[in-house]
Amino acid sequence: MKIIFIDDEPIQHFIIQRMIETYLSYLPSTKYYFDATKVLEFLTENKADSDELPDMIFVDISMDIMTGATFLHKYSKLRGRLSKKIDVYIMSSSIDPSDLALSKKYDFVLDYIIKPLTKVTLRKILEPA
Repeated sequence: MKIIFIDDEPIQHFIIQRMIETYLSYLPSTKYYFDATKVLEFLTENKADSDELPDMIFVDISMDIMTGATFLHKYSKLRGRLSKKIDVYIMSSSIDPSDLALSKKYDFVLDYIIKPLTKVTLRKILEPA
């Protein structure tokens, strides 16, 4: 399973990396990005190569360079050209109703996860049933 985490806070990357190393070390490929524009570039460059594309993307809503909302909007236009279905999860420390509404706006968003992510949440999503 290939996963991409997008969050502009280094501490969030550290927390997620440590949890994956400790509790989900069998995951073969996890990439971390601070900038959602880089993820869109990666997806566009690899749109025909399903082996390179991730299975899941976790995206923070509140980021400086490109917000999670902007990423979701741009991804919604790109996803039809991708050679693989990618599940998307929103991560946020916000309980703002407009942020929560984003998880309902796009059918490819599977859930809205309140940060910080926990090992229970990650296992529930990432471990095979």
